[in-house]
Amino acid sequence: MIKKYSPEIDSLRAIAVTSVIIYHAKIYLFGYALLPGGYFGVDIFFVISGYLITSKIFFDLKNNRFSFNSFYLKRARRILPALFFTIFISFAFSWFSLMPNQFIDFAKSSLFTIGFISNYFFYFSGLEYGAVSGLLKPILHTWSLGIEEQFYIIFPLIFYFTYKNFRKYLLLSFIFIFIFSFSFAIFFSFKDPILNFFLLPSRMWELLLGALVFFIKYQNSPKTSKFTSNFIVFLGLALIILSFVFIYDFYPTPNLKTLLPLSGASLIIFFYKKEGVLNKFIINKLVIWIGLSSYSLYLIHYPVFAFVRSLSLATTTLEFSLVALIIFIISFLCYFFIEKPFRNTNLISDKIFIKIIVSILVVISIASVVIINNDGFKNRFPNSNVFSLDYQKYLREVNNLKYEIGNPQFKDLKKKNVLVIGDSHGRGTFNALKLNEDLFKNFEFSIIDVEIECLKTINDSFKICNNYMTKLQKNIFLDSELIIMSTSYSDIDLLYLDEVIKNLNSYNKKIIIFSNKPGFYFENYKSFVDQFFLENKKLPQGEDMVQIKRKYFNSIDSKSKKVNVELKKIATNYGIYYFDTSKLICNYEESVCDFITKNNEKIIFDDFHYTIEGAKYIGSKIFKLGLLDKISSIN
Repeated sequence: MIKKYSPEIDSLRAIAVTSVIIYHAKIYLFGYALLPGGYFGVDIFFVISGYLITSKIFFDLKNNRFSFNSFYLKRARRILPALFFTIFISFAFSWFSLMPNQFIDFAKSSLFTIGFISNYFFYFSGLEYGAVSGLLKPILHTWSLGIEEQFYIIFPLIFYFTYKNFRKYLLLSFIFIFIFSFSFAIFFSFKDPILNFFLLPSRMWELLLGALVFFIKYQNSPKTSKFTSNFIVFLGLALIILSFVFIYDFYPTPNLKTLLPLSGASLIIFFYKKEGVLNKFIINKLVIWIGLSSYSLYLIHYPVFAFVRSLSLATTTLEFSLVALIIFIISFLCYFFIEKPFRNTNLISDKIFIKIIVSILVVISIASVVIINNDGFKNRFPNSNVFSLDYQKYLREVNNLKYEIGNPQFKDLKKKNVLVIGDSHGRGTFNALKLNEDLFKNFEFSIIDVEIECLKTINDSFKICNNYMTKLQKNIFLDSELIIMSTSYSDIDLLYLDEVIKNLNSYNKKIIIFSNKPGFYFENYKSFVDQFFLENKKLPQGEDMVQIKRKYFNSIDSKSKKVNVELKKIATNYGIYYFDTSKLICNYEESVCDFITKNNEKIIFDDFHYTIEGAKYIGSKIFKLGLLDKISSIN
């Protein structure tokens, strides 16, 4: 038997939203993330939504009272008012905190959100959920609403058509779609984890799992003893907690591990009894209150975190506690004064509701277009002709240059061919050389963008990371004389570096090992010079310049230093030239590091990566050292 009100659902909601908030808060205890698998809370929400929406449609169809108009209006009343409230708040705070390009992205994401397809926007933006770049996007979390909204549009149509025409195959049809979606998710969890994360086909099985739980519970109401019910509910909780704390993935894409928390949630929904253990330990007024307001909590928490991080408003435990309190206060206000009134048809009629929603849609659309057309209102922040606070501006310039230059072939037979191999750090080194070709008159440059460890199989099969080299890559590699290994060396790179060097030596290649670049302070998209520029409305000069140079030097990350010690040791063992790239920026005698050029251009736009002008600056430094001439002259 299906109850009209199920307190276990609100308890699960409370567990889910709390885990998601803790996950997004990025809280660490003793150096370890608290609830590193907390993102599974969203998956639990999908199961709950599937269960509730299936029960609603099924009973309405059974009692001949189902109406598409009524269904979609109720969904709109449930979802849109609080969502629009969140977007309005985000618009206001974005004006003060987001850089122009970030503001433009926010405006675009708002348009896609009100169109119920924000998940597609974030996917095609190439965004990785959980990455630092996503922490400052105020409404990134609406990707899950996009999936639910798309499901709510499609699912009732399939449900209605199948129920009316092929009723005896209703459950079978849902099982078939579940299997297809689950198989799709498993395949793309390896093939394309980001697509798998953001798109409905990979997520539909999670919602349908809730639907299947409903049908099984409706047709076979569990007749279990109190002890059995308690044990299974406890097992369900244990599965959820295990997934939050231990059994999770670094990239939160749906896969086999996702079955663990979803099985736990399904067991609780199916076997819960009022006298069970869940009722004693979890079902109480506070938990139910959190569960009831979980939608508002989910909507509000992410933009609050984004703005706090962007404006660097909280650093201490007390300050973060105040942030948590603010999230709860705003969320409860949203629940009581936005969510509940708009669900009440006696208070707000359907006709008035539609007028309000359409008006808000128009306002959000106009505001978004104005922001986009005005380039994110650049004048909101201090301005400089050459210096910018906008991280994404530099990132876009570097990415555009990568596609413009690509992987050039060696063409001039009179010049010595230098090949850079590495990741984005290697691309920075390549830019430094390529953009200074007028200085390096005796050299020609190309690059293969690949992790260093991928070269371990290059000697016998011309494979890089299990893929055969393209014709272009093979030609570039064979034609090269001097190879510069420049990358952000991972543990795997270091593990296979001996093998890689032996492989390259077998082709009689001269090798330079460029060290790990120094990693500097960069938090919430701001470096030391960004913070100074924001606070003082000008770039540092004189003593201020010296002080910030020292700050950069003191902030060099210790990890890169340790890696460089190992690299130097390996280079010495093989008689290979090792070059410390930190010397291109830093003066160890004076304990300072450069961060802008003489023309006030940024050298590094995050913690590691060179800007275009920074690459030119670095290349000129390499030329002055005569590094390439020195290496190429060695027999």
